[in-house]
Amino acid sequence: MSRLPPSAAALLLALLAECTEAKKHCWYFEGLYPTYYICRPYEDCCGSRCCVRALSIQRLWYFWFLLMMGVLFCCGAGFFIRRRMYPPPLIEEPAFNVLY
Repeated sequence: MSRLPPSAAALLLALLAECTEAKKHCWYFEGLYPTYYICRPYEDCCGSRCCVRALSIQRLWYFWFLLMMGVLFCCGAGFFIRRRMYPPPLIEEPAFNVLY
């Protein structure tokens, strides 16, 4: 049976450590003693159970910043596209003649 090279074993160990660190360890008091439980990375601790916040991205400031930048970009791009599709009419000026 072949053994894993040290670099592959170190990579697997690092991945295992990363997966275990991502979980949230929560606790609450039941009577006088604390009760411990583990929530998934996308869940929050809510009293005696894990809660999932479906719209937690709305609480991030950079979500709103990127949303507003996207809206401004779309409006600006629409303005320039419309301006190229429907250019303003050219004003015809009379020829400039100088008579002596």
